[in-house]
Amino acid sequence: MRDDKLPAAVVVDAAGSMVGGAARFKVELRRYLARTGRHDVRVIGAERRVSPVWLLRREFTAPRQGRRVALNNVSFTSPGGERWALLRNPLDFLTCDEEAGLSHDIRSATRRRAPVVHVAAQRADVLVVPSTGMAMRVTRILPRTAGRVVIRPHPVSADAIPSLPREPIILCPVLFSPYKDMPDRLAELLTALDQAAEESVRLCVTAEAAEMPAQLRQHPKIKLVGRLEHRDLRQLWARSQVIYFPPGIESFGYPLAEARVYGRPVIARDTEQNREIAGPALCGFAPGDQESLRGALALALTRNVAPDPAPFDPDAYFNWILG
Repeated sequence: MRDDKLPAAVVVDAAGSMVGGAARFKVELRRYLARTGRHDVRVIGAERRVSPVWLLRREFTAPRQGRRVALNNVSFTSPGGERWALLRNPLDFLTCDEEAGLSHDIRSATRRRAPVVHVAAQRADVLVVPSTGMAMRVTRILPRTAGRVVIRPHPVSADAIPSLPREPIILCPVLFSPYKDMPDRLAELLTALDQAAEESVRLCVTAEAAEMPAQLRQHPKIKLVGRLEHRDLRQLWARSQVIYFPPGIESFGYPLAEARVYGRPVIARDTEQNREIAGPALCGFAPGDQESLRGALALALTRNVAPDPAPFDPDAYFNWILG
């Protein structure tokens, strides 16, 4: 991605996480810029973390004409041009009940970060969110921004995975975070697998051994593949028969969209947001309800899903957000 001091009509702040959905989004941005040769777009901070020092530096160094797009939840605040911000971290817009369920460390970090995000968001001209649920989160806390919130699902390239024979693999491509309760969710699926699935089915999880309790690491049907770069993960996507994505607090959930684009059934919570993103690929269940999970598993292992890339077209997305 371009990262220089040449003038540009659009400046994109891509600082932020190098893993999870943020990293997946940057893959699509890089592919778009390489494909289109957009020389009017200047990307800054792509290899940086978001920090107070970085936020201050970008305000003074980025041109104040044209459009400035922040992909990392914190809008540009200095006057001049158009200020666009992508809001995709639900932890910055939690309900009281959700916040109460977080660990002390995460709750403290959220309380330090969220006010900065909120103040900056109120200075933005356009706030882009990836789902209706995220729009509701933002406008509940910042009601005066309602007229500036636009819903656009994240981009997913239809040709991002190779064509390979599918195997009896259930892929769980989830970035482990304490608030996602992934050990419990994996234990539930393994129980369902033991009870209902064919013996050949295996569960591949993008986690390290240190992130998993011993009883899960030692389960014969689980395989830990570690945190993979997208270029490596795409091989697993191509070979997998089913996707498992059980988190609850999400603004989008890239695996839901990818399952829909690539034509893979996805076992996930039966919520309005997941139905919006995954569409016909969703095999929904209720956490803690083993019967509903067994039903979702049985459905996923027999369902044929037609690829549906249209809602996530990268060119349409980036042509719009980059002008």
